[in-house]
Amino acid sequence: MENYNAKEVIDRLRSELCAVDVTHAGLRSFADMPVMTHAFFPGGNGLYEGLEAKLFPYGGTLILGSNFGCVEKFIDANGVPLENDERDNPTWRSLLKRLRGANIKREKCFFTNAWPFLHEGSSNLNTVIKTWLCDQILMSSCAKFFEYAYAITKPRLIIALGKGPAAFLSYIWPEELGPWRKYPVQNLNDLPMASVCLQEQRAICVAITHPSMAHNAKRRRPPYSGEDGEIQLLIEARLEGERISNE
Repeated sequence: MENYNAKEVIDRLRSELCAVDVTHAGLRSFADMPVMTHAFFPGGNGLYEGLEAKLFPYGGTLILGSNFGCVEKFIDANGVPLENDERDNPTWRSLLKRLRGANIKREKCFFTNAWPFLHEGSSNLNTVIKTWLCDQILMSSCAKFFEYAYAITKPRLIIALGKGPAAFLSYIWPEELGPWRKYPVQNLNDLPMASVCLQEQRAICVAITHPSMAHNAKRRRPPYSGEDGEIQLLIEARLEGERISNE
Protein backbone atom coordinates (compact mmCIF):
# COMPACT_ATOMS: atom_id res chain seq x y z
CA MET A 1 0.00 0.00 0.00
CA GLU A 2 1.20 3.50 -0.77
CA ASN A 3 -0.89 5.02 1.99
CA TYR A 4 0.32 4.07 5.46
CA ASN A 5 -2.44 5.94 7.32
CA ALA A 6 -3.25 3.74 10.31
CA LYS A 7 -6.97 4.51 10.46
CA GLU A 8 -7.47 3.83 6.77
CA VAL A 9 -5.71 0.47 6.95
CA ILE A 10 -7.64 -0.60 10.06
CA ASP A 11 -10.92 0.55 8.51
CA ARG A 12 -10.21 -1.66 5.51
CA LEU A 13 -9.50 -4.60 7.77
CA ARG A 14 -12.68 -4.03 9.78
CA SER A 15 -14.70 -3.85 6.58
CA GLU A 16 -13.28 -7.19 5.42
CA LEU A 17 -13.84 -8.62 8.90
CA CYS A 18 -17.58 -8.55 8.26
CA ALA A 19 -17.08 -11.39 5.77
CA VAL A 20 -15.73 -13.80 8.41
CA ASP A 21 -18.28 -16.57 8.95
CA VAL A 22 -19.55 -16.43 12.54
CA THR A 23 -22.85 -18.18 11.90
CA HIS A 24 -21.60 -21.15 13.92
CA ALA A 25 -23.06 -21.63 17.38
CA GLY A 26 -21.15 -19.92 20.15
CA LEU A 27 -19.34 -17.35 18.01
CA ARG A 28 -19.78 -13.58 18.16
CA SER A 29 -18.72 -11.04 15.56
CA PHE A 30 -16.87 -7.84 16.43
CA ALA A 31 -19.05 -5.98 13.93
CA ASP A 32 -21.33 -4.57 16.63
CA MET A 33 -18.68 -4.31 19.34
CA PRO A 34 -17.01 -1.25 20.88
CA VAL A 35 -13.29 -0.72 20.28
CA MET A 36 -10.67 -0.63 23.02
CA THR A 37 -8.06 2.13 22.87
CA HIS A 38 -5.13 -0.30 23.08
CA ALA A 39 -5.57 -3.99 22.30
CA PHE A 40 -4.94 -6.79 19.83
CA PHE A 41 -7.04 -6.49 16.68
CA PRO A 42 -10.01 -6.73 16.42
CA GLY A 43 -10.71 -5.81 20.07
CA GLY A 44 -8.53 -2.75 19.42
CA ASN A 45 -6.72 -1.55 16.33
CA GLY A 46 -3.79 -3.88 16.94
CA LEU A 47 -1.16 -1.14 17.17
CA TYR A 48 0.95 -0.50 20.24
CA GLU A 49 0.16 3.22 20.16
CA GLY A 50 -3.52 2.34 19.87
CA LEU A 51 -5.98 4.87 18.55
CA GLU A 52 -3.25 7.52 18.73
CA ALA A 53 -1.20 5.78 16.03
CA LYS A 54 -0.88 7.81 12.85
CA LEU A 55 1.00 5.43 10.58
CA PHE A 56 0.49 1.72 10.03
CA PRO A 57 3.68 -0.41 10.35
CA TYR A 58 3.58 -1.56 6.74
CA GLY A 59 6.26 -4.19 6.04
CA GLY A 60 6.85 -4.76 9.77
CA THR A 61 6.06 -7.61 12.15
CA LEU A 62 2.72 -9.42 12.46
CA ILE A 63 2.13 -10.84 15.96
CA LEU A 64 -0.49 -13.61 15.74
CA GLY A 65 -2.46 -14.60 18.82
CA SER A 66 -5.34 -17.10 18.96
CA ASN A 67 -8.56 -15.12 19.46
CA PHE A 68 -9.76 -12.33 21.71
CA GLY A 69 -11.49 -14.64 24.15
CA CYS A 70 -14.99 -14.66 25.64
CA VAL A 71 -17.74 -12.11 25.28
CA GLU A 72 -18.24 -11.97 29.04
CA LYS A 73 -14.59 -10.99 29.56
CA PHE A 74 -14.70 -8.29 26.89
CA ILE A 75 -17.85 -6.29 27.61
CA ASP A 76 -20.20 -5.84 30.56
CA ALA A 77 -23.99 -6.24 30.57
CA ASN A 78 -24.34 -2.77 29.03
CA GLY A 79 -21.97 -3.51 26.17
CA VAL A 80 -19.13 -1.40 27.59
CA PRO A 81 -15.53 -2.73 27.41
CA LEU A 82 -14.34 -4.06 30.75
CA GLU A 83 -11.02 -2.35 30.10
CA ASN A 84 -9.63 0.01 27.48
CA ASP A 85 -5.90 -0.68 27.62
CA GLU A 86 -4.74 -4.29 27.87
CA ARG A 87 -1.01 -3.59 27.54
CA ASP A 88 -0.28 -4.04 31.24
CA ASN A 89 -1.62 -7.57 31.52
CA PRO A 90 0.77 -10.54 31.99
CA THR A 91 0.58 -11.62 28.33
CA TRP A 92 1.60 -8.20 27.04
CA ARG A 93 4.33 -7.74 29.63
CA SER A 94 5.92 -11.07 28.79
CA LEU A 95 5.58 -10.51 25.05
CA LEU A 96 7.03 -7.01 25.15
CA LYS A 97 9.99 -8.26 27.17
CA ARG A 98 10.80 -10.75 24.43
CA LEU A 99 10.36 -8.17 21.68
CA ARG A 100 12.72 -5.76 23.48
CA GLY A 101 15.28 -8.52 23.93
CA ALA A 102 15.17 -9.29 20.20
CA ASN A 103 15.23 -5.59 19.21
CA ILE A 104 11.84 -5.90 17.50
CA LYS A 105 10.24 -2.47 17.68
CA ARG A 106 6.78 -2.67 19.25
CA GLU A 107 5.63 0.34 17.20
CA LYS A 108 6.46 -1.63 14.05
CA CYS A 109 4.17 -4.53 15.02
CA PHE A 110 0.59 -5.36 14.12
CA PHE A 111 -0.94 -7.40 16.96
CA THR A 112 -3.81 -9.51 15.65
CA ASN A 113 -5.59 -12.87 16.03
CA ALA A 114 -5.91 -15.99 13.92
CA TRP A 115 -9.61 -16.34 14.75
CA PRO A 116 -10.92 -12.74 14.66
CA PHE A 117 -14.08 -13.13 16.74
CA LEU A 118 -15.29 -13.68 20.30
CA HIS A 119 -16.83 -16.84 21.66
CA GLU A 120 -19.73 -17.11 24.05
CA GLY A 121 -19.42 -18.27 27.65
CA SER A 122 -16.11 -19.15 29.24
CA SER A 123 -15.10 -22.24 27.29
CA ASN A 124 -11.60 -23.62 27.69
CA LEU A 125 -9.68 -22.10 24.77
CA ASN A 126 -7.75 -25.28 23.99
CA THR A 127 -11.03 -27.12 23.53
CA VAL A 128 -12.55 -24.59 21.14
CA ILE A 129 -9.33 -24.26 19.11
CA LYS A 130 -9.45 -27.99 18.36
CA THR A 131 -13.01 -27.53 17.13
CA TRP A 132 -12.16 -24.50 15.00
CA LEU A 133 -9.19 -26.22 13.34
CA CYS A 134 -11.45 -29.09 12.29
CA ASP A 135 -14.19 -26.81 10.93
CA GLN A 136 -13.41 -26.46 7.22
CA ILE A 137 -15.93 -23.67 6.59
CA LEU A 138 -14.74 -21.60 9.53
CA MET A 139 -11.05 -22.17 8.75
CA SER A 140 -11.59 -21.22 5.13
CA SER A 141 -13.27 -17.97 6.19
CA CYS A 142 -10.59 -17.06 8.76
CA ALA A 143 -7.78 -18.04 6.39
CA LYS A 144 -9.25 -15.78 3.72
CA PHE A 145 -9.27 -12.87 6.17
CA PHE A 146 -5.68 -13.58 7.23
CA GLU A 147 -4.57 -13.65 3.61
CA TYR A 148 -6.29 -10.32 3.01
CA ALA A 149 -4.57 -8.80 6.05
CA TYR A 150 -1.24 -10.24 4.93
CA ALA A 151 -1.66 -8.81 1.42
CA ILE A 152 -2.30 -5.24 2.56
CA THR A 153 0.13 -5.11 5.50
CA LYS A 154 2.97 -7.12 3.89
CA PRO A 155 4.82 -8.21 7.05
CA ARG A 156 8.40 -9.43 6.79
CA LEU A 157 8.18 -11.31 10.08
CA ILE A 158 5.27 -13.31 11.53
CA ILE A 159 5.42 -14.40 15.18
CA ALA A 160 2.90 -17.06 16.22
CA LEU A 161 2.09 -16.96 19.93
CA GLY A 162 1.73 -20.57 20.94
CA LYS A 163 0.50 -23.80 19.44
CA GLY A 164 -2.92 -22.66 18.22
CA PRO A 165 -1.71 -19.82 15.96
CA ALA A 166 1.17 -22.03 14.78
CA ALA A 167 -1.32 -24.72 13.72
CA PHE A 168 -3.49 -22.06 12.06
CA LEU A 169 -0.56 -20.86 9.94
CA SER A 170 0.05 -24.40 8.74
CA TYR A 171 -3.31 -24.15 6.96
CA ILE A 172 -2.10 -21.05 5.12
CA TRP A 173 1.24 -22.66 4.20
CA PRO A 174 0.72 -26.45 4.45
CA GLU A 175 4.01 -27.35 2.74
CA GLU A 176 6.30 -24.87 4.45
CA LEU A 177 4.74 -25.25 7.92
CA GLY A 178 3.62 -28.87 7.79
CA PRO A 179 5.21 -29.83 11.16
CA TRP A 180 2.93 -27.28 12.86
CA ARG A 181 -0.27 -28.83 11.52
CA LYS A 182 -1.04 -31.29 14.31
CA TYR A 183 -2.76 -29.68 17.31
CA PRO A 184 -1.72 -29.49 19.99
CA VAL A 185 1.78 -29.27 18.57
CA GLN A 186 3.85 -31.44 20.87
CA ASN A 187 6.74 -29.07 20.47
CA LEU A 188 7.98 -26.49 18.00
CA ASN A 189 11.52 -27.82 17.89
CA ASP A 190 11.17 -29.62 14.57
CA LEU A 191 10.61 -26.32 12.76
CA PRO A 192 11.66 -23.26 14.79
CA MET A 193 11.12 -20.95 11.82
CA ALA A 194 10.51 -21.03 8.08
CA SER A 195 10.37 -18.82 5.02
CA VAL A 196 6.92 -18.48 3.42
CA CYS A 197 5.51 -16.65 0.43
CA LEU A 198 2.01 -15.53 -0.47
CA GLN A 199 1.08 -13.37 -3.47
CA GLU A 200 4.80 -12.89 -4.16
CA GLN A 201 5.30 -11.42 -0.66
CA ARG A 202 7.92 -13.30 1.37
CA ALA A 203 8.06 -13.44 5.15
CA ILE A 204 9.73 -15.37 7.94
CA CYS A 205 7.42 -17.34 10.24
CA VAL A 206 8.49 -18.18 13.77
CA ALA A 207 6.58 -19.68 16.70
CA ILE A 208 7.27 -19.03 20.37
CA THR A 209 5.67 -20.22 23.59
CA HIS A 210 2.53 -18.26 24.35
CA PRO A 211 3.56 -15.32 26.59
CA SER A 212 0.91 -16.22 29.18
CA MET A 213 2.73 -19.54 29.70
CA ALA A 214 6.26 -18.30 29.13
CA HIS A 215 7.63 -20.71 31.74
CA ASN A 216 6.96 -23.55 29.29
CA ALA A 217 9.72 -22.21 27.05
CA LYS A 218 12.12 -24.33 29.11
CA ARG A 219 10.65 -27.36 27.33
CA ARG A 220 12.15 -26.32 24.02
CA ARG A 221 15.40 -27.89 22.90
CA PRO A 222 18.65 -25.91 22.98
CA PRO A 223 19.65 -23.48 21.65
CA TYR A 224 16.10 -22.09 21.88
CA SER A 225 15.09 -23.28 25.35
CA GLY A 226 13.97 -20.87 28.05
CA GLU A 227 13.38 -17.15 27.78
CA ASP A 228 16.88 -16.39 26.52
CA GLY A 229 16.64 -19.16 23.95
CA GLU A 230 13.37 -17.86 22.51
CA ILE A 231 14.77 -14.33 22.41
CA GLN A 232 17.70 -15.72 20.43
CA LEU A 233 15.23 -17.39 18.08
CA LEU A 234 13.43 -14.08 17.58
CA ILE A 235 16.73 -12.32 16.90
CA GLU A 236 17.59 -14.84 14.20
CA ALA A 237 14.10 -14.56 12.68
CA ARG A 238 14.27 -10.74 12.72
CA LEU A 239 17.64 -10.75 10.97
CA GLU A 240 16.38 -13.18 8.35
CA GLY A 241 13.29 -11.02 7.80
CA GLU A 242 15.53 -7.97 7.35
CA ARG A 243 17.67 -9.89 4.89
CA ILE A 244 14.80 -10.86 2.61
CA SER A 245 13.40 -7.31 2.74
CA ASN A 246 16.71 -6.05 1.32
CA GLU A 247 16.81 -8.54 -1.55
